[in-house]
Amino acid sequence: MTQSSPSQGAFWGYEHPEVKGPNALMFFTWDLSKTIEQAFKNANDDNIDEFLDTAQTSIDALLQKYIEIEADPATFDGQSIRLRFEQGEESSTPLIALETSPHLEDRIIKMQARVQPGHS
Repeated sequence: MTQSSPSQGAFWGYEHPEVKGPNALMFFTWDLSKTIEQAFKNANDDNIDEFLDTAQTSIDALLQKYIEIEADPATFDGQSIRLRFEQGEESSTPLIALETSPHLEDRIIKMQARVQPGHS
C-alpha cells in the first residue's frame, strides 16, 4: 500500500508520520479545511443547506480519527465542532460557521499565535 503525496490531492494530515503531539493540531486544521471543501464542493446558493448534514458527519469522523490515532489526546479528546449557517451582512449567500468547543478553540488560537505571519 502506498501513501499519497500532497500533490496528488489524497494526502491527509492524520496519515503523516509526524501527526503526534504538538504537530497534530496543525495537521487537523489542514484536514478540517479539506473536509469542509470536499463536503460542499457541489453545493450552490440554492442547495447548500442540503450538504450540511453530510459535512457535519465528515467533520465528526475526522475528529474521531484524530482521537483514535491518539494524535494529541489533551487537544482532541472530548471536543466537538458544529457547523451552522449564518447570513452574511452584505450578501444573500449563507456563510458556513464553525462552532468549536471552548478547549479546542483555545488550542487553535494559541497555535495560530505561534505561527509567524508570512511563513508557509
